[in-house]
Amino acid sequence: MLDLSTMCRRPGGVVMGWCSSGSPLLGEAMAVAGFDALTVDLQHGVQDFSDALRVLQAIDGRGVPALCRVPWNEPGILMKALDAGFQGIICPMIDDRAQAEQLARCCHYPPLGMRSFGPHRAMISIGDDYMDQAREGLVILPMVETEAGLRNIDEILAVPGISGVYVGPNDLALALGYPAQAIPRAEVQSHIDHILARTKAAGKICGIACGSAQMVANMLAAGFHIATLQNDLRLFLQGMSQQLADTRQLLEAVA
Repeated sequence: MLDLSTMCRRPGGVVMGWCSSGSPLLGEAMAVAGFDALTVDLQHGVQDFSDALRVLQAIDGRGVPALCRVPWNEPGILMKALDAGFQGIICPMIDDRAQAEQLARCCHYPPLGMRSFGPHRAMISIGDDYMDQAREGLVILPMVETEAGLRNIDEILAVPGISGVYVGPNDLALALGYPAQAIPRAEVQSHIDHILARTKAAGKICGIACGSAQMVANMLAAGFHIATLQNDLRLFLQGMSQQLADTRQLLEAVA
């Protein structure tokens, strides 16, 4: 399995899938479908940690890197997710350097951080060299999705142990007084462009959640390293709805 930190530096970037349903079958199907990497969502996803572990095991079986979006910047869940074998963390609502420092400390072993040792499942899935990956290969991405995070982007990026940032365009739009949209409006996009520019200037990874295939293409073309194409539930619903609409149209044609 390629480590995600290496994948993010390759030309063309990473098309990420998003697992919200808690279904190992859908997680495995997304891995088979060809997503470069997947994120299992414990913040807004309808799943608990046991569900997330089963989804991770299904994804691991297909050799696709997986991250965990944790519910909050809290030591217990951060360490537990990494101990389970996730290759990285996406953490919501990071507003300043102090919050980013706490995130980094919880995700890294001493001397860089304060992570407690116990990667039992990670050492089964990744192997005896897990500690090398934990030192060099973890991808730790605080989400920038508030006015404070936008204002403090440079100090967040400067924190050792932080790999870059991940933009939440819908929450960012709401924080700025605009509605969430599949393609961000110009006023929001200008702030997204600023986040990308500052992240690239810092030599770090920049990811973003996207509401459409067109937005994924736009963001990767602009230089984002990671662009996420919706979530498993939405993609499943869209595909199912389209197949049903096509079937009804064909039935009408032969009636």
